[in-house]
Amino acid sequence: MVYINAMSWVWKTIIFFLLLCSYSAGAYLEGPVVSNIRPGSVVIWWRSQPPIPGKVFLKDRGFRVFSKNRPPFEISIKGLKPASVYNYYVVLSTGKRFPENGFYRFHTAFKGDKPFKFAVMADSRGPFSMIPLREDVLYAIFKDITKRDIQFICFLGDMIYGYASKEDKLREELRSWKDAISHIMHEIPVYTGMGNHDVVMYEKKGHDPYMLDGAIKDGKVITSEEIFADEFVNPENSPEPECPDAPPYKETCYSFDWGNSHFIFINTDYWMATPKMDIIEKSGMFKLYKKGNPPGRIMDKQMRWIESDIKEARAKKAKHIFVFGHQPIFPISDKYMMDYSSKVTDALKKDIKERRKRLWNIFTKYKVDAAFFGHEHNYSRTLIKDTWQIITAGAGAPLYDGPRKDLPWLRDVKVVKKRYHYCIVTVNGNKVSMDVYALKSNMKDFELIDHADL
Repeated sequence: MVYINAMSWVWKTIIFFLLLCSYSAGAYLEGPVVSNIRPGSVVIWWRSQPPIPGKVFLKDRGFRVFSKNRPPFEISIKGLKPASVYNYYVVLSTGKRFPENGFYRFHTAFKGDKPFKFAVMADSRGPFSMIPLREDVLYAIFKDITKRDIQFICFLGDMIYGYASKEDKLREELRSWKDAISHIMHEIPVYTGMGNHDVVMYEKKGHDPYMLDGAIKDGKVITSEEIFADEFVNPENSPEPECPDAPPYKETCYSFDWGNSHFIFINTDYWMATPKMDIIEKSGMFKLYKKGNPPGRIMDKQMRWIESDIKEARAKKAKHIFVFGHQPIFPISDKYMMDYSSKVTDALKKDIKERRKRLWNIFTKYKVDAAFFGHEHNYSRTLIKDTWQIITAGAGAPLYDGPRKDLPWLRDVKVVKKRYHYCIVTVNGNKVSMDVYALKSNMKDFELIDHADL
């Protein structure tokens, strides 16, 4: 059990709300941030309200200067050398320099078998909407990560409590998350995925029993996916929307290469529609819905894109393939898992099981090394048909017990730990290993709680 000093938590909560108030007042500045690092390129970006133009000064045998006068302030810098360190700073049109003195730095990616490390974690959300982020746990994790010599970080959703009813509220919470880890994002890329909490939802007028993805803006729906893509910068090689009314997958489902490996982010909570709780509790049943998608369900176009992307990676001789999503394919601790719920129709239960089998068969067919997920607030490691499922959802959300004793795949579960934690994955040629570090009760130090060859 992790304890925290009560007064410390009170003051951090007060500071957090003051930060949210500054966002809601319309004034904020975030960045600069490095994203989409490849062997020969990088994207450096910032966000501000009001929009503030600026210039990036890149130290490269002297200085190269890149400017952007109109938002979005995302500057793509190409022609870089692989596996090289670059220094940079940003000067806004107001004269403000970031950093005030010296430089930020980033490391370009590389090709081939050179060893590298990356970190994986998920679920830093707070326990309820008044405390949308466990900033203390998240900050401790990211501070410890700086000791691990990693090249990038994968964060798998449920950053904040979310489930907002207004667009501005969701943006405020996502910006508070970025602010909490800004000291990392200046120099180390953080690839992000959506969780079921990272959403805004609206209620359609009439007798519709569902809450739908998005918020009404100027008479139109702006979806959670569009807001997420606007708040973060991720690769854009995404699948097409599932249908004309569905949201884009842009920057919520994507892939990239690093070294000898291929990385795929999937969106397990795309176009999410959920029943209103009062309807479900009285007489309703959770079923397939034509204007949205049940949480955790991979739709057809994304399913085909996943297989095509993995197949292409294997054709290009990727030695290792890693998949990242929010909701696990094989739940371990979820007491609300839909295929076991009395509030879910038989047709949806059957669909969930069929899609689970179909997706995991793709992973095993192309020999995916490991699939990482969040959602269940603990750590678990499960081997299913020679592919590892790793659940790493311990970045601050209320912790879960586990595993459930009624799971058909219970015998495949190797480890379950109820701890705040994160994973470090090391790729060294043909070998992949993982170390899991958990936060001690002093809320400062970490200890190794699991090691595995993947």
